[in-house]
Amino acid sequence: MKLAYFLTALFLTILFALVFGVVGVVGYYVSYKTDSRAYPWAYSFDENKPLLVGKWSGKFMEPDSMEKKVSLEIYEPYTKLERIFYSIGLPYKRRLYIETDKFDGLLRIENKFRKEEQYKVRGSLNTKNIQLFDFHLLANVKETLPYHYSFLFTEGFWKKNEMSFVITIVFRKSITPNNLKNQEPFLSKKVRVSLNRV
Repeated sequence: MKLAYFLTALFLTILFALVFGVVGVVGYYVSYKTDSRAYPWAYSFDENKPLLVGKWSGKFMEPDSMEKKVSLEIYEPYTKLERIFYSIGLPYKRRLYIETDKFDGLLRIENKFRKEEQYKVRGSLNTKNIQLFDFHLLANVKETLPYHYSFLFTEGFWKKNEMSFVITIVFRKSITPNNLKNQEPFLSKKVRVSLNRV
């Protein structure tokens, strides 16, 4: 009798796991298909299709003629792990809410002395032409330089494995990013930056 109960319980457990797995796989596929339409710049069933998300790198020249390396990572709106959790009905807190024309990421700038600065960035795409975008700096992740500079990224364009945008470099006498409102810039310059996919 105990063996019969055990086998029945084992059968039901296996059946439940199979159903749960099938529902999860179907949910994952449906979710990805829906997002590939809502976020054509972030998802595609074509593995060879270039997307905006991912890692990019390049260089630019500052107003003081110092060359700096720049790398940009644009995050997926939903990671694979998040999608798996959602597909099987389990809660999973997202990094932040992203609309279909919004993205966020991380910008790294490195000078010739290999000193690196990291900035969180957030941007938006042109709803009529997703290859056009603008984005802006949110905050310096690490320490702030004595003469803090903030960035405005405009005239962004990406196609396949190339990207370019205009950086407006604004130098301000401030030691904290939150104290920029009352700080008049003492230098501002626009620089065109070109990046390639990593």
